[in-house]
Amino acid sequence: MEQAFTHRIDLSRVTHRHGQSPDLEPKRRRAWDRLDDRERRYVVSVYNKPVTDWDLPFSEVSSAYERVLYVLVTTDRALSAEQIAYLLIARHYRNADITSIRKQLAIGVRQEHLRLVGHNRYGSTEDADEKLKVIEQQWRARRNASRVARVIRAAHAAGIESPDLSINPPEDEQSEEPTTEFAPDTSPEERFPGLTGEFESDAAERFPGISVETDIREDSEDQP
Repeated sequence: MEQAFTHRIDLSRVTHRHGQSPDLEPKRRRAWDRLDDRERRYVVSVYNKPVTDWDLPFSEVSSAYERVLYVLVTTDRALSAEQIAYLLIARHYRNADITSIRKQLAIGVRQEHLRLVGHNRYGSTEDADEKLKVIEQQWRARRNASRVARVIRAAHAAGIESPDLSINPPEDEQSEEPTTEFAPDTSPEERFPGLTGEFESDAAERFPGISVETDIREDSEDQP
């Protein structure tokens, strides 16, 4: 007998923060219920795959459209609207309405940031990568400008007129800078609490499982 698929993704202990959706665990469960068993296995495997090559924090993408692009670009996988909704809640602690996500996906195809790669599955294009890179560059520029301003303030407070801008500001002043969602050296288990279980093989092609067809209920979620 095939072993039952299990996982332990539980958001009930996640402390609510500004910009995040409240009542995350009930919303995660509702998003989970919209997926069939195959989609569940696939989305958990995507959830478990750490984001590489991107330093841009999720909090730096401001619009619903950019959030959809962020999920597809940073996971580098083909996903359905329902799977994107699940990842937005489970991975980024942000509620998502299925109807809105489908609208953003349609816009993305017209803008050539996304492409339809199978039944209800969408993947990102190089144009989407470039759009996020611009956002990331703008975020880096703001972060660097903030660092320079803190170094100058600290230097002037110490009576130094021409500070060395190659050094970091004092330890106590660095806390003023908003932090990213996760420390860079945290493990996947720390980034995404409570994840264990069996997963689909990650050795599949970039867009596996696109033949799955489901008739999924279109319930609108609560807004944050």
